[in-house]
Amino acid sequence: MATTSFLYHSMGVKGYRYLRCEYSGGVISHHVRLRRQERRCRGCGARWHEISLGGQFERVFVGLPVGKRSQQIVLHGHIQLCHRCGKRLREPILFAEGGRRYIRALASFVIFLCRKATIKDVSEIVGLGWDSVKEINKGHLRRRLQKRSLRQVRHIAIDEFAIRKGYKYLTVVLDLDTSQVLWSAPGRSGESLIPFLTRLKRCRVPLQAVAMDMWPAYTKAVQKVFPKVVIVYDPFHIIQLVNRAIDKAQRDLASEIPKAIRRRRGLRFVLLRAGENLHLEGQTLLEELMEINLPLYQAYLLKEQLRQLWDLNTWFAAARFLIRWVKQAKAIGITAFAQLANTLRKHASHILAWYKHQISTGPLEGLNNKIKTLKRQAYGFRDLEYFQLRLAFIHSMTSRNSG
Repeated sequence: MATTSFLYHSMGVKGYRYLRCEYSGGVISHHVRLRRQERRCRGCGARWHEISLGGQFERVFVGLPVGKRSQQIVLHGHIQLCHRCGKRLREPILFAEGGRRYIRALASFVIFLCRKATIKDVSEIVGLGWDSVKEINKGHLRRRLQKRSLRQVRHIAIDEFAIRKGYKYLTVVLDLDTSQVLWSAPGRSGESLIPFLTRLKRCRVPLQAVAMDMWPAYTKAVQKVFPKVVIVYDPFHIIQLVNRAIDKAQRDLASEIPKAIRRRRGLRFVLLRAGENLHLEGQTLLEELMEINLPLYQAYLLKEQLRQLWDLNTWFAAARFLIRWVKQAKAIGITAFAQLANTLRKHASHILAWYKHQISTGPLEGLNNKIKTLKRQAYGFRDLEYFQLRLAFIHSMTSRNSG
């Protein structure tokens, strides 16, 4: 009785008679047999008094480990002859799924461990193969994802991450209100994004705004499916564009800067660094640059000024600020800044939309390191579906780990 209670409370094995326990080769084997009153026909549901026995079979199932010892359940089963429907079937197995060779309690334990450890580590702990551990967790994540509701999605962010050298990208969509990853797919094309956006539309989500960088494919995809939704271009990516322009301007004007200044280390660093973070040597270098190359110095000042665009009180003040900035950028006579000014003017409505919905892709950028860690844990992208499933629940997993 005590051993039967142990099997039930520790491994969920219920409805079986305990026969014996054996220990061999570091494995504890629990031999069990189905109680007579639990016998039922899997064809018609007939109870034990309408069934006779017509043979035997034996199956071994991996159980929960105890310390460093492995355990297994050895089932001594019978072939059942049903007098009601005439079928000859093996008796049902109550503690395992279908043709699985492990018990349900072990599968639950594997799912718990996969939140904390790699597949390889879990495989070594429970005594299952790498593929079996992955399939258990994969099935669990797939079921959870199917239950996830999209009806309350209001603000999303779209961004891409470089996943391999050679410009291999993964596009990720994040719910900015819940921090849940809603969708991901290889590449950065708008066509791959449209099916997910269409799914959102079919679910009648109250989508209000989308944060993204200035990648045209994403903009076109959102406008095609949600023409009335507000698109907000991320401030960080706008500043990145300015930094690229000033970097190009420095290269274009290098011949106009004396060799003594060009050979000094840190000019590029100073031009790209925020003004409040400059050390004394950097400030001195800027003063020398003002005397030597005024346009490049003015480009630096414009770069610093544009950061104030998101600190104003109203949309109208920001609009006036941006118009004035565009005129100044064109006036300094630097090609890279003239091109930048045209780009910002063209996309002014999406840039200024930040004042209507103050959202950004910042939370997605914060996932970058977590995605790299997940890539290592999931052994890269050999199973893309599994990686995407893990990514869909990366917020809940990292929240538990941090707690």
